Amino acid sequence: MSHGREDGLVCPCPPIGLIDVVGKKWAVCVVSLLGRYGVVRFGPIQRCLSGVSPATLTATLRALERAQLIRRTPAISPRGAVQAYALTRSGRVLYERLQPLADWLAQAPRSA
Repeated sequence: MSHGREDGLVCPCPPIGLIDVVGKKWAVCVVSLLGRYGVVRFGPIQRCLSGVSPATLTATLRALERAQLIRRTPAISPRGAVQAYALTRSGRVLYERLQPLADWLAQAPRSA
């Protein structure tokens, strides 16, 4: 979203609150994971993102949900119904915009 000013300049920055959510390390990882695999339960997300604590993942999921980038959805597991997560339409757009960056990072030389 751009915000016009009286002097004719247009700020290209999105709302700062959204940057605060998306700028978090695990948020981009969660969006990428859900973009690639669709509906995913909490446990598999945590196992895939090695190094994230349950509390941090919970906080990340809640922040992404408040930002309307993901939604909780019912899923079935061997133990019964559980909550799973999926991208919203806005989350899908974000995922698509992140793909060129992810592709570039995958090809970038690794620093020692």
